[in-house]
Amino acid sequence: MQKLLTEIHEYLGITQNYLETNRLSLHEQPPLEMLQIVDIDFEGKPFVLTTQTAKAWLQMRAAALQENIQLMPFSGFRSYLHQKNLIDKHLKNGRPLDDILTHIAIPGFSEHHSGRAIDIHAYGHPTLTEEFENTEEFAWLSKNAARFGFRLSYPRDNPHGIIYEPWHWFYTGS
Repeated sequence: MQKLLTEIHEYLGITQNYLETNRLSLHEQPPLEMLQIVDIDFEGKPFVLTTQTAKAWLQMRAAALQENIQLMPFSGFRSYLHQKNLIDKHLKNGRPLDDILTHIAIPGFSEHHSGRAIDIHAYGHPTLTEEFENTEEFAWLSKNAARFGFRLSYPRDNPHGIIYEPWHWFYTGS
């Protein structure tokens, strides 16, 4: 796995300096047998999580629905190669790497690689914007997500070097 990440980093121009100043934890991809398709995401693609995370997600989503809150899956598991492609697309559009890496984690360091991170959106609202914090869905998550083992990963002024992401929740299992 390390060889693959090294090749990806070299391809993207992620130097040793980026890796040394990176404030995120390394996340390994789980074996395929630990992953399951839970739903269909916003693009009509499989929404994949680890089995344990899927169970907690479905319980949390059902509890929210009982209060007329519809939590919509935007993205779950992402492979290292998918993360590489996300960054590469932005680089090809002329966006500077320094800026990209405040929005998208270096391949290997995204919580999405673990199959335990979920980007959530609210039906009828813009996706993956700070505006999500003004939705009933975010208010519900802020009040209830911890009961299901989820935490907000990137609050305002977080120490990780990632922008505020009110839509990004991580399953801790607790």
